[in-house]
Order: sequence, then structure tokens, then C-alpha cells
Amino acid sequence: MKPQKILSVFLAVLFMFGCACSALAASDDTLSLTVLCSNVGGLPIPALFSSEHKVVAHAERTLGRMLNQSGADVVAVQEDFQYHALLAAQMTDYPYKTFTSGGIPAGDGLNLFSKYPICNVDRVAWTEFYGILTADNDGLTPKGFLKCTLDVNGVLIDLYNIHTDASKTMEDQLAKRAQFIQLSQYIGEHSADRPILITGDFNCTLHTYPFSDFYRTMIVEGGFSDGWAEKINGGNYLHGDDAEEIIDRYNAQYDNKFWGLWDSYERLLYRSGDGLSFDVTDFSYTFYTDKPDRPEALTDHAVMSCTVRLNTQDYARPDMTLREETDKSAAEKIVYYFRMVGRCLRLIGSDLVRLAREAFSKK
Repeated sequence: MKPQKILSVFLAVLFMFGCACSALAASDDTLSLTVLCSNVGGLPIPALFSSEHKVVAHAERTLGRMLNQSGADVVAVQEDFQYHALLAAQMTDYPYKTFTSGGIPAGDGLNLFSKYPICNVDRVAWTEFYGILTADNDGLTPKGFLKCTLDVNGVLIDLYNIHTDASKTMEDQLAKRAQFIQLSQYIGEHSADRPILITGDFNCTLHTYPFSDFYRTMIVEGGFSDGWAEKINGGNYLHGDDAEEIIDRYNAQYDNKFWGLWDSYERLLYRSGDGLSFDVTDFSYTFYTDKPDRPEALTDHAVMSCTVRLNTQDYARPDMTLREETDKSAAEKIVYYFRMVGRCLRLIGSDLVRLAREAFSKK
């Protein structure tokens, strides 16, 4: 082969190698992650007492198939109680799943389905809540948050799945405030300087329940950004001088409804760490239903979908131990279940006493 041809071949090989390396670097620097959040409504309520006359077993199977076909990288669910096995059986595209903590009254209803490894799982119950036999019965289960570390192609992200108090009374708003503070303090102790995603059923928005202090605790003091506010609302957090005007515009557009339409309960917060930063590239609320004329036939919550770009150019993987979650033994499950039943009975007893005293004081 002539020297000129050898040089040409050599330069061509170098060019292709350079292109391949550039493509790989670009790919490594622009990973993306789509997170779906769904309150699946897996409460053991007979169809007769359901406003939608929902057969929960059918709803969980159907919703599970829809979530499985979503194409999301991570699906975070809440109220995944007695029917977890039916839901999980449909999630065949997700090799990584958390072990359920059980149905009511033992479980917290929080689970994850992921295409990436789930490590270092921790479940934390709220220390403050309101309502046992009233106010949406929040205390009957150990609601709180699930924390884990996702290994996304070598990039480690702390992911939180939360479920706060459901009602909107002043007592519930103050309970939510305490829960956001508890979450923030836990993050400071266990995820300091880490890249973090928080999703779940917040039962709170930027424009509702002001005494919950969601905006102040998580956005202003916590340093988090909100997927809906950044992508859909142009970076406006509904706390400026134009907040009332914007809220009125949304109310007019959606007939004074917001749940599952705009600034809703299902959310995604994000915060940079370890040199990794996030950009929201897509955000939506969608009702997953098998009945087009009844959007709430499967669950009364819309499903949130949020895609974030992972900017990894400056990422430095931390030196941390990753532990896979292991299921409890049968004996451990029995002990835990009876401990949670005892907790529930004690709370019901104390609430009965409270209600009796209130009734007696009104006489």
C-alpha cells in the first residue's frame, strides 16, 4: 500500500474514533430520566362505598398495565396497600422494585418500580400527623417517605417518594408543615450535598394551604426547584406580585379546578449535588383511565410525568456503599404487622376518648 493511502486510512480511522468518542461523551453528559408519580388508590374499599363504584382489584390490574406501558424510567406510587401484588404483577418492564411494607394498617403505601437499580432503601414515618377517625384518617397507616439511591448508569441520585397528610383543615396544614420540616431535616442529615429528586403525593401545591409552608420550607429554605413551576409556569412559583393574576387565569381556564390539571398534588422537586445538575425537559398531568368519559374511574389522581436531563459533565461519583434491599423474613413480617396493629388500636382508642370528651363538653 502506498504511503499516501496508508496516511489516508490512518486519518479516517482517527476521525471515526474521534466521532465515536465525542458521541459517547455527549451521551454520558446528557442522560435523561423520566419519573412517573401515581397515587394508585389501592384502598380496600368495596365498590358500593366508592364514589366511582370502583372495583379496586380491576382498577389496580388495569392501572398497572398502563403504568408498565408508560415507558418511564421510574414509577413512584402511593396508597399501594392491599392490592400491591396485583399492581406489581403488571409491571413486567421494571426489573427493580421495592418490597411492599404491607397493607393497612401496617404499610405506608409507598413503592417504586425502576429500570435502574434501587439501593439503600429507607422508610420513615411522619412523627406528626392529624386525623385518626376523622380528617381522612391519616394516622391509621404509618405514612411518611421512602428514600433510596438510584444507580443511573453509574450516576447516583437520592430519590424520595413522599405522602403527606390528606385533608385541608388548619390542623392538617400544620401537620403538613411539620412533615415538610421533618423531611428537610432528614435530607440535611442523610443527603447533604447529594443530587436529589423528590416526588410523591404532596397533598399540597404552591397556591393552596398556605399554612403548610411548602414553598418556604422546600423551595426557599430547602433550595429545591419544582418541575411544574419551572417547565409549565415559566419559573414562576406563584408567590410574587403577579401570583393572584396568574392563579385567577388558571382558575378561569380550568373552571376553578386544579387537581390533576395545573399545580397539582403530584409533584417533582429537584436539587443539584456532587456536580450533577438537572434541567426539566418535559412535564405533564394525565388521567390514566379505561373509561374516556370517566377520568377518575381507576384513581382519583392524575398521573404526573416529569423528564429531567442529567448534566453530568462535572459529576463526581461519591465513594458510598450501595446496598440492595432485602425482603423481611416471615417472622419479621409477623412481628412488624402485630406491632403496627397495636399502634393502630392505641391511636383509635385515644381518638375515641378525645371524641367522647368533645361530645361531653358540648352538652
